[in-house]
Amino acid sequence: MYSPGGDDDLYDGYNQGSSIPGYGQLGGGLGVGQYGAAPPMMPPPTASGGPYGRVPGTASMRGGGLVSRGGAGLVSRMGGAPVVEENRPMTAVRAAGYTSAGPKPGGVFDPTGMGAAGAGRGPAPPLQKRADNSPEDMCREIEKEVNGLIEESALLSVKKQHAAALEKAKEAGKRERYLCKQREQNQLADQINIDLTYSVCFNLANQYHANQMYTEALNTYSLIVKNKQYAQSGRLRVNMGNIYYEQQKYPAAIKMYRMALDQIPNTGKEIKHKIVRNIGNAFVRLGQFQDALASYEQIMEGSPDLQTGFNLVLCYYALGDKERMRKGFSRLLSVRQVGMDAEEAEATEEGDVLDDDGLKLTMRERHKQTQKYLSMAAKLLAPVIDRDIVAGFDWVADALRVASQP
Repeated sequence: MYSPGGDDDLYDGYNQGSSIPGYGQLGGGLGVGQYGAAPPMMPPPTASGGPYGRVPGTASMRGGGLVSRGGAGLVSRMGGAPVVEENRPMTAVRAAGYTSAGPKPGGVFDPTGMGAAGAGRGPAPPLQKRADNSPEDMCREIEKEVNGLIEESALLSVKKQHAAALEKAKEAGKRERYLCKQREQNQLADQINIDLTYSVCFNLANQYHANQMYTEALNTYSLIVKNKQYAQSGRLRVNMGNIYYEQQKYPAAIKMYRMALDQIPNTGKEIKHKIVRNIGNAFVRLGQFQDALASYEQIMEGSPDLQTGFNLVLCYYALGDKERMRKGFSRLLSVRQVGMDAEEAEATEEGDVLDDDGLKLTMRERHKQTQKYLSMAAKLLAPVIDRDIVAGFDWVADALRVASQP
């Protein structure tokens, strides 16, 4: 049962009078008429302790903490200890190295002041080379040396110094083999340069061929061709065919040419025609003119040229076919070699100020070559192309006149 006067009364002292002057006792039945009129309202007391007090303090953030502006010694709104106001850190308003006075006349911009400290030191000493190189660095230096030897060998070969070029090629081969051995011993086998090996062997084979050391050249080419790492090495069989051709081993040369022909894609028509022409030439050397005709006619249908046309006329002449000789000579006249016309060649023979023009000299040589092939074919066919020599020369003259050739 609740007892109003008990110790546990939660509202004990609530109705007691206020000690604030000018107010009556609150909650004791005091009416307005006790003082005759209602007392004037007064502002509540503040923390300053006066009857009217000061404006209550406000909070602000200083240095990361909440402080009161109400006066010194005031507690924070959170009810803790007095908070001491911290000073705000200073910030720069000018960039480092710049002053309002500006740089001195003739001075150097040096914001860190290192120029004055190092003025008496002089230039920096040169970098010292490492005394001990790693195995990888040593192999890289040997590789550069091998490349230099290959270049020297090629330059000597261009200058027709084939013996010296061969010596450089052999030295490059020795250094390259030593390089491969060093990389295998130092567990750097994954860095072996197969392209460098290809270059060394290819240059060595060329130098053997230039020095007419055919057996060594063929052996070196065989090493390259049989290596499965070189996908395009089968084309080098053309070089092997040329060596057999020079040795007058024409069946072996034809075999190599045909094997190389299988390695050429359809886009390399010019290269294919050159290889087919070599095959035809080898058949001519063997006296198999009918097989040679098949090769030459294939070229004349695809990409005709003067040399192939002339060879075709020779094959017709060897077979004694007069009708095909006429057709072959007419086809030869239809081939137009890139170069100047006859009138232009005659006009530039004398009094030309551009005698040293390389392009014009090349065009003259081609024009002379054209005249050579046509004159040889005409002299060869005229006596046998008709019933008698006179009729044969008349037919050749008419054919030249129609083709506008002199």
